[in-house]
Amino acid sequence: MRDSLWEGASSPIRGVYLFNMPGESVVLYDGPIGGVEEEDAAGRVELTCSPKLSLDWSLTGESDFSLELRDEVSLQLLRPYGVAALRVSFRGQRDGWTNGAELGYPAVPLKRVVAHWFNLPKFQGQYHLTERTGEGKRLWSGGRWLREIGDWKIVIDVRPDHKDVWVDLHKVHAYVMTHVMELSRVDGSTFTAAEAEHVLRALHVGLSFGLGRWVAPLLPVGIDTHGEVAWEEWRSLLCDPARKISSGWWVPFDSEALASLLDVLIPAFADPGRAEPLRLQINYAVTTTNDTGFVEQRVMIGAAGLEHVMWERLVLSGRLTRNQYKVRPAHSLLREVLQDAGIPTSIDPKQLPALTRLVSMRRQESGADMDGPDVVTWVRNRLVHPTGSQDVVYRVPGVVMETWLLTRHYLSLLILESLGYRGSYRNLAKRGGWVGETERVPWA
Repeated sequence: MRDSLWEGASSPIRGVYLFNMPGESVVLYDGPIGGVEEEDAAGRVELTCSPKLSLDWSLTGESDFSLELRDEVSLQLLRPYGVAALRVSFRGQRDGWTNGAELGYPAVPLKRVVAHWFNLPKFQGQYHLTERTGEGKRLWSGGRWLREIGDWKIVIDVRPDHKDVWVDLHKVHAYVMTHVMELSRVDGSTFTAAEAEHVLRALHVGLSFGLGRWVAPLLPVGIDTHGEVAWEEWRSLLCDPARKISSGWWVPFDSEALASLLDVLIPAFADPGRAEPLRLQINYAVTTTNDTGFVEQRVMIGAAGLEHVMWERLVLSGRLTRNQYKVRPAHSLLREVLQDAGIPTSIDPKQLPALTRLVSMRRQESGADMDGPDVVTWVRNRLVHPTGSQDVVYRVPGVVMETWLLTRHYLSLLILESLGYRGSYRNLAKRGGWVGETERVPWA
């Protein structure tokens, strides 16, 4: 059986930059730097990976130059395609930081783009990888995920020692390169960096949306028809510290769910009019799904995301006028968009026992019979617009926590439904369950 795995295995994609250990910097440039002295000085540019991601530069050779710290300069770096200018700021007299830049020639025809994923958990691929080592051959099964979406071919390879570097990463504030990705045309034709931009953005946003925390395809490098580096982008994208357990709706064991998401997300990001509101909604969803920070804050951010979705579906679509929207109570508007999407609005007493008790208490006190949209908007309103004591939302322990669960559940499902996604998902309204437990989306 193992011999057959060897025969079908492929060689891994080679990243332009080397895999780092957790928290270790990734060196982007190490060589002569012009622009800070009369003559070139030895220096380095690197992606710092702890305690946060940042692009930093420093001089490494002997020098006695002196500049005011407020000064900004353009460092001149010798790259494969010629001399590139990198605008930087000073932290000290021999080092500083940069917001990054696009380097090289963005209009040059490219054969492929190689990008480097950070803090991405291992997920099951369809193909095996192998490489020769000093001790022979090494094989890692399911190490390659491949998908053709429209005109694009996406290949993501996991690093061979992912299991080792992923141990206890959730205990430290660090970043690590976990995967290498290659983006190319299905038919092998050329493309420009601008034409690939929406694919990279969709991948960044999409995988982060699925995991409920930000992961990033950093340091993309364009390779031209001669196999040479012709374009590159040094930027620090949104990326959260690595977490062992995902808080999102996508279970990494399910590679088909990822494929189903990207099948609909990448075409959506190709449409600028669709991409911008979708990106903002997903930003809200990632922030509210992430299980860090104050739970009240997550409820408010999730409510803002729901408001954005409701406005788009009801007002921008022409279904309601602005005035009609404003006079309707929020729970009525939310209920309408949920029911249109086929998302249940009832409260499951097994999943949400605290909200079930709250509903019972409210029924006894006022005769109100509340469903999910009622509870989500009622709790949010009392957190944002307090009238007197806010103890009412804390009277039943767990109400705010379960309101957060239901809010992120509604927001994620509404986004998925708007995309036409019909795969599996992890129910974000549940507090427990088996690892890897998924179900079909309600509208499927």
